[in-house]
Amino acid sequence: MVGTPWQMVVAYVVIIASSLSLLTYWITKKFVLRKMNRTIMKAEHNYQQQIASLQMQLSGKVTVLEGMVNKLRLSNQELTRLNEIRSKFMSIVAHDLRQPLSSIQGFASVLMMDGPQGSGNNDQIALNNILKATDNMNMLMADLMDISMIESGRFKMDGQPFTFNTLVSDVVTLQAVNAQKKGIFLQKYDYPKDITVTADRFRLSQVLSNLIGNAIKFAPQGGRVEVSYYDEDPYLVCRVSDNGPGILHTEKEKIFQKFHQSDNNRNLKKQGWGLGLSIAQEIVNAHGGEIGVESAGLGQGAMFWFTIPKVPVASPAKPTV
Repeated sequence: MVGTPWQMVVAYVVIIASSLSLLTYWITKKFVLRKMNRTIMKAEHNYQQQIASLQMQLSGKVTVLEGMVNKLRLSNQELTRLNEIRSKFMSIVAHDLRQPLSSIQGFASVLMMDGPQGSGNNDQIALNNILKATDNMNMLMADLMDISMIESGRFKMDGQPFTFNTLVSDVVTLQAVNAQKKGIFLQKYDYPKDITVTADRFRLSQVLSNLIGNAIKFAPQGGRVEVSYYDEDPYLVCRVSDNGPGILHTEKEKIFQKFHQSDNNRNLKKQGWGLGLSIAQEIVNAHGGEIGVESAGLGQGAMFWFTIPKVPVASPAKPTV
């Protein structure tokens, strides 16, 4: 059935409108896609430029970093070389000075024996001062030798079994002379049972002598120094306490550093190199032990302690000090 003219016109109009819509959609889509492609290409180009710029910057940073690493490596090599020179120098100085010091000490002893006796004789007083000075110098040289051996890796322990009670008695007896000169009351608290340890007796006596000597040095005139030790199986614990000037909390770690000398007591004349506690720490560490200090603060005294296994073992539980 054929439609009326108006229906045919409407049909043609619809067909034409649909065709125009499709054509418009196609043209718009093509235009949009082309614009999007241009945008994408432009963004990709910018992205590539940014990547290239970042790569150049990164390359420059890497070059700078490599230069800094190379400088650091050279600096470390130089520091290692200088440290080796310092260690050798200390060893040579300590070794070469011992012979003339021994000669001075020997001649002074002979002159004292040959000279007129009497505490008021000026020559005897001078000779006695020379002997004291050479004794101090010999101790300083011994410290330098020990540090040199530590830094060169030649610091070895000779572990042999011995009774620690006897070692404490021997060290306290030797230190009692210095304590009496200063009017210090040196008190030793003996453990009721013998404590046998396998360790380097000479080196442990060096540690204990250093701790007691420091306590006597820093304790006030007429002060008190106490030495105690006990068995906390499988460890030996030893403590040296005094009623001296005490130690600041910030100083507790520093005092075990090489060449460190505390400024807590400015009235006390500086003596030695500041190596004693550093050497003591090395000795205790070499025995698999620990060393430390406790102090409530300035004017409250201090308590130094160290602990070592009675028999060298792998890693037992640490004792409570």
